[in-house]
Amino acid sequence: MPKIKGSTSWDNAIAPHVKGSGASQAGFQSKKGIKTVAPRSYSANRERQLFRHISTRLYFHAKNKAKKKGLDNPVEIQMMRAGTNVFIGSNEDDTAHTIHKTLSYQDTTRKALVDKSYFATKKSAGGRITSRHASKLESRMFDKSGQKKWVKGGKGVDAASRTAAAYSANLLRDKEPEFLDMTDKKAVKQAFKSKGKVFIVHSDRTQEGRHVEEKFMDLLETGGHKTRAVIGGKMRPCLTCSGRMSHTKSEGHDVDFGNEPGKIWKSRYESQPKEVRKSTAKLAQTKHTFKSKAGFGYDAESDSDSD
Repeated sequence: MPKIKGSTSWDNAIAPHVKGSGASQAGFQSKKGIKTVAPRSYSANRERQLFRHISTRLYFHAKNKAKKKGLDNPVEIQMMRAGTNVFIGSNEDDTAHTIHKTLSYQDTTRKALVDKSYFATKKSAGGRITSRHASKLESRMFDKSGQKKWVKGGKGVDAASRTAAAYSANLLRDKEPEFLDMTDKKAVKQAFKSKGKVFIVHSDRTQEGRHVEEKFMDLLETGGHKTRAVIGGKMRPCLTCSGRMSHTKSEGHDVDFGNEPGKIWKSRYESQPKEVRKSTAKLAQTKHTFKSKAGFGYDAESDSDSD
């Protein structure tokens, strides 16, 4: 990794290494170019696959709810298993409230996650993706005998990976979620002392629009949790979030996240502390910008129907 010389300002540390207008939601991409991620197996990390499936389904569910209420569309949903607890977060607090209400009841949870008729746009990328996710969630999360058969089918590393995914799936299926105010340090520390709970991460207006991966890192650092934390969601982490997670990992937290970042946003970079910006700048100078076949909006279409 290169050493960052001089200022960590955008103009010095980032601008020479990226291209694009940065306008609206376009963001900037690496000068190394864009790499499209080919289909791959998730046999080494079934939990991240599970979190991607659930987050993508919840995204479209929250989008439908937002449209009915005249609210802005959600941007991103991510999930994290740390210890024996699962945390779910979003960039916007309205989305967090929708998720909490949905997952509080088994019938609404099931409809949001596995009802294939729930989304009408089957010809769109989102429709195809969510339909495939629904089939896998049905057999691996809601069909208990099917789940047992799937877990037993794992070999080697995949066996342990499937067992971990089944644990998180069962927790999300059976446990009523609790709100966790990420600005309440005492509550955050208590959450990490808890066992087998599901937390919906809530934040105040000062956190609105902030990327959820950074919120998760705040939780890990505040809670002092350093053992393995697995993170996955609808989209791959942007380069800024990858920088933050890399920094937190360098501080002794065992963070497991996708290492193929998407684009970078100037506003998010400039909001980071100097030490975190150093980690982000190193990635900007060495990484490609990655995307799936479905585009930058999904960390999806990267596993097969059978996988």
